[in-house]
Amino acid sequence: MSRFRKFFTISLRAAAVGMLLSGALSFSGLAEAFTQTVPPPPSQLAPPQSGQGQLIQTREIDVTGDGKLDMVSLVGLKSDLNSPYYDKLFISVTGQGQAQVVIPLEGGYNPKMDFCDFIHDKLPQIYVTSDTGGSGGFTSNYIYSLKNNVPTAIPMPEPLHVKATFKNNYKVKMKIEETGKSFTLDIADRKEAYEQFGIYNQGKIVKPIIVNVDAYSLLKPVDVDRDGFCELKGVQRITGIANADTLGYVTSVWKWHKGQWKLKEAAVTQTLATSMVRAPSLEDED
Repeated sequence: MSRFRKFFTISLRAAAVGMLLSGALSFSGLAEAFTQTVPPPPSQLAPPQSGQGQLIQTREIDVTGDGKLDMVSLVGLKSDLNSPYYDKLFISVTGQGQAQVVIPLEGGYNPKMDFCDFIHDKLPQIYVTSDTGGSGGFTSNYIYSLKNNVPTAIPMPEPLHVKATFKNNYKVKMKIEETGKSFTLDIADRKEAYEQFGIYNQGKIVKPIIVNVDAYSLLKPVDVDRDGFCELKGVQRITGIANADTLGYVTSVWKWHKGQWKLKEAAVTQTLATSMVRAPSLEDED
């Protein structure tokens, strides 16, 4: 790395993070400048005037397409330094000779930033995920394109719609509406609990209850085709008599095609596979 490159990198990181954390940058004015392209929730247009900011993650990578490295940072603001929760999150993108872009996001736990080409425009988009907290295990997920230094939100695929009902002999019948395919889960391993709660009586339905299919607990970039472009793999949890009663999972794979997400695969499974296809990591190129 040349002396100029080192100086530029250090200066760029210090400037970007310094403005974010010190409050020198007018977030509200900047956010309003690109509200037509990136419509954040009204409560997210300006960061809190008080709180502690932290640099969570940073990466040098060309996301604008000008052939020059940009400094992309994920920054969080906390009102309580002892809490793992970030009240607000921000993506900061600063490039050589380009105006800084700041994208406000909702807060969360364990935020993480990744890069991959989802929309097939030969540039990496910025992917950010964070846990919402609570017993549901839900996540907030975002994809942003910064092509030509213009922030554009890429919509996320909607969770699958699944109809589920309890059947006799400790079975759960499930149908994915988007594909029309049906699946059956065997819950005989927990029949004692279901008998105790009065749902079944010797294998016969007595008091059917609603089977819940949650929103995404995971929406992860994966390169299923190994072609250098990322799909999204979604996981939705299926619960029975209580939130802790996990019956199985609905899995889906989504591929971007002609400006929208297309469902490539969908299934219901009793147990979730521990191994997932690894997305190509741009850090491997360093």
